[in-house]
Amino acid sequence: MIISFLLIPTLYCNGQKQDKITIGVIDSIYSEILSEQRKVWIYMPDSYNSQADLRYPVLYLLDGDVYFYSLSGIVKQLSSFGNTACPEALIVAIPNTNRDKDLMPFDPNDEEFDSSGIERFTNFIEKELIPYIDDKYLTLQHRTLIGHSLGGSFVLNTLINHQSLFTNYLAIDPGLKFHNYRFFNYAIEKIRNNNFKNKSLFMTVANTMPEAMDTLTVLTDTTWTTATIRSNLKFAKAVEKFTSNELDYHWKYYSNENHLSVPTISEFDGLKYFFKWKVIDLDKIIRTNPYISGESFFNKVVDHYRNVTEKLGFKTLPNHEQMDDLGNYYMQKEDFDEAFLFFHYNIENYPNNSKSYDSMANYFLATEQSDMATEMFNKAIEINDTPHATKNPKN
Repeated sequence: MIISFLLIPTLYCNGQKQDKITIGVIDSIYSEILSEQRKVWIYMPDSYNSQADLRYPVLYLLDGDVYFYSLSGIVKQLSSFGNTACPEALIVAIPNTNRDKDLMPFDPNDEEFDSSGIERFTNFIEKELIPYIDDKYLTLQHRTLIGHSLGGSFVLNTLINHQSLFTNYLAIDPGLKFHNYRFFNYAIEKIRNNNFKNKSLFMTVANTMPEAMDTLTVLTDTTWTTATIRSNLKFAKAVEKFTSNELDYHWKYYSNENHLSVPTISEFDGLKYFFKWKVIDLDKIIRTNPYISGESFFNKVVDHYRNVTEKLGFKTLPNHEQMDDLGNYYMQKEDFDEAFLFFHYNIENYPNNSKSYDSMANYFLATEQSDMATEMFNKAIEINDTPHATKNPKN
């Protein structure tokens, strides 16, 4: 017997007013470095403020006012309703006031080009914005930087020159042809010759070439119209060959997406790649290991969340409902020892959830331990006066 652990989305959002759907707030900070007031759009997950000790990884998004809506929707979907593809995360979306000044990658060999803009903007993020966000919001040190087009170039520039700022770097169809390809060459040399241990780069390439070309013929073209895709493909393939730099690297070409349509799918795929270690498919474990013991299954779950905790630097708990479903799955099979493991795990992780004790009460009833069942049932009532235990052990 295989049960499904998919949770049906509840038709409400925590903290939403009945007549409004709110997905974020606008904050602002005055930057001494930039000499201007800068707005940031903030997305907070539904669980924000539900527990005092919760902390969240942070996604920093360039051109934030443009991509805020898509990214917040993707994060919510991939982290809610039992979906483990992405952790709940805080989004800090940064609208740009002058994209060329803020995001244009510098050329260290071009004395005529003023590279101070991108360095000032990077310093603003490092020395003012990140400390402000960490002080005001419930954040972890696990950070992701996301940028498209010129913003993708900024992402690459940050990786090679300020790699300590972020854990993950998502460069969406970046511009690498600036300064007669000198930034292209500079970036390749930096990635080849430096170590990027514990850093991840996901780069995406859109289809911006004429219909008569393919990804092979475009590499030999010399016209300006193919400069973006040509440089991106060459860069992506070159970085793929560097294996000694310890960079966790992946790139993807989207043949059916153009420069303006590629950001959303890139955000989706990028987050799934960065947090691939967050995924645990409980149904698949049972399907592919039909004879796995309940104890081995339980150990897999515990080991998984221990690894996620280590990666994020913060204790990460399994979904309560999923663990309860697993306990009831083994109850139905009358594998009571295995059911106990999952019910006890929920009590350890969610000691203030009445359902944890309801389920354990049912376990003790099934194993004819009425005194313990009464104790668990009474504990559930202490927490919630409408517990869900199927049977009152006092009757």
